[in-house]
Amino acid sequence: MKAILAGIAGALFAVSAAAADLNFATGRQGGSQYPVSVALVQIIEKVPGIGEVSLQPGGGTGNVIAVGTGKSQLGITMSNDARSGVNGEKPYSAKMPQLVQLFALHPFKIVIIVPEDSPVKTFKDLAGKKVNSGPVGFTITTLSRKIYSMTGIAKDVKEAHLQIGDAVEQFKDGHIDALFYSPSDWFGAFIDLAQSRKIRLVPLPDDVTTTLLKEDPSFYKAKFPLQPGIYRNLTNSVETLAYPNIIVANRDKLNDQQAYDIVKAVAENWEKVVAVEPSLKLLKVSDLALEAGVPIHPGSLRYFRERGWAK
Repeated sequence: MKAILAGIAGALFAVSAAAADLNFATGRQGGSQYPVSVALVQIIEKVPGIGEVSLQPGGGTGNVIAVGTGKSQLGITMSNDARSGVNGEKPYSAKMPQLVQLFALHPFKIVIIVPEDSPVKTFKDLAGKKVNSGPVGFTITTLSRKIYSMTGIAKDVKEAHLQIGDAVEQFKDGHIDALFYSPSDWFGAFIDLAQSRKIRLVPLPDDVTTTLLKEDPSFYKAKFPLQPGIYRNLTNSVETLAYPNIIVANRDKLNDQQAYDIVKAVAENWEKVVAVEPSLKLLKVSDLALEAGVPIHPGSLRYFRERGWAK
């Protein structure tokens, strides 16, 4: 009997030891990516064969490097950052072909906000104005500078790079003329702003939109706001460009079955993720399969095809 019990104990220990511990490269605390990551980790840790999942706070570009080089098995980032990492485009020094998309999350959308009575009517009217385009290092900062150059006003825009909460307060006081940002569809800082005053969106030029879509398949056209009534005193809507948050994985560090099981668990517990990020309420669970210009993990693709979400 002792031999049998010892054998059972040994078998149980072997199963436990075989559980895979993972690192998850997440965003900074205080941003929308962090609570989403926490909710995902709580789901992933219950997947059979997965052990402890450790959160490693970082940022979009850093997370691409962490996952692409195998330091982390999983991570959250923006689709255009991941695509650049796969292709070895700046700021990355080498291609990372092992970086793949596990599934997509809520999009961020490029918007320019001005007071409703602002003289800024077109994008080029931002020349000579003080425009906040996010802290240095954010994806939107790089994008804004690219678009300024594309429209020939790069030397004329007075750039500011405050955290969005500080920028909104400066905007309210009239010290900033415009906010160039990429909010989610349900973005608290802009919801609060739109409660207090009338604001208006300035559309991107059509030729800029067309060029960016051709250059980068991680972008897609989308309406902002997605639904009326979210931003109370916003007086118009625009068609703009969106790029989603995505969960990425290292193809060499996460096998097909693990990827399949993780995506299945997330899809079946989707309401637990939605509970921590209001923008996710505006998505369907099938949007997990959105293609964002990054190769999709074969394990994920298998699940998406079973559900009829992918070909």
